[in-house]
Amino acid sequence: MPKQASDDIFLLADVGGTNTRPALKRPGAPAEQIRSFRNRDFPDLLTLLQQYLQSVDAEGAVTGGALAIACPIEGDRISLTNINWTFSTEALRRDLGLQTLRIFNDFTAVALALPALDDHQREQIGPGVPQPNEALAVLGPGTGLGVSGLIPCGNTWAPLASEGGHMTLAPATDEESSLFALLRPALKHVSAEKLLSGPGLIQLYLALGELRGAPVEDLAAETITARALDGSDPLAADALDTFFALLGGFAGDVALTIGARGGVFLAGGILPILIEPLKRSAFRTRFAAKGRFSDYLEAIPTYVITDPYPGLTGLGAWVDKQAAPVPEPRTPSPESRST
Repeated sequence: MPKQASDDIFLLADVGGTNTRPALKRPGAPAEQIRSFRNRDFPDLLTLLQQYLQSVDAEGAVTGGALAIACPIEGDRISLTNINWTFSTEALRRDLGLQTLRIFNDFTAVALALPALDDHQREQIGPGVPQPNEALAVLGPGTGLGVSGLIPCGNTWAPLASEGGHMTLAPATDEESSLFALLRPALKHVSAEKLLSGPGLIQLYLALGELRGAPVEDLAAETITARALDGSDPLAADALDTFFALLGGFAGDVALTIGARGGVFLAGGILPILIEPLKRSAFRTRFAAKGRFSDYLEAIPTYVITDPYPGLTGLGAWVDKQAAPVPEPRTPSPESRST
């Protein structure tokens, strides 16, 4: 992709399963004009982005685009996982009047933000010290479950385009084994995303009630969380505790898989408002409970990302990198030349 001029304007957008957050970005400057739209209010992504550009009076002014999409990125045709939207990247570029358009997996974009996060954009959960020049991992429950990471590559990073949220989830207690056995006939494949997401919390709540013979209501994830936090529903509190424990075990698996000794980061819309109960939960204990590798994991720090727009932060970092000047090749000194 050609280098961008500093006066170019990029359209950024973090396209999730429920909401889309577009913004404008000039290389070297912060993202601006950030908005949030509910996907269900639009028939397709093109209509949403066109309405955004109209609302910020930027039609015709934008030269390039970088979008983070909650789905696998394979070729020109993009089909979102948790909403019935599909589009051609080239057609979308053309219809928006852009010279260039780059599509990232949504958690690949979040991964690109990790090196830029400071202490005001993250909060550590439990012990651990990040090791320099080591892999970083990120995962996050929301409408689904995203997983990605960064691998050190010389003086830069290589992001992972991962669908790790669809890995099989493993129980670690007798009650969790009973829950999984109860859920398996309906879910077929008990993946991490099926339980470590907003819809997954509902599944856990209903299954715990059935397993214990307790009456339950069909509640939204936000209501289950609220009841768990105010102490009005012990079953909701147990469902949230189970959610945190399973999340910790899964995060430990991800850390082992990519050797994330630089840190494991938790993103998504659910966890930033649950930091204190997460700290009190079994999350960190289960993160490190990996037998012979418990000491290895105990040394790895875990963080909740508190930046409200990490996907946009990552896309912005990519835009800035495209605009950065290319270093001139170094000419060997006479002393270093072969004779």
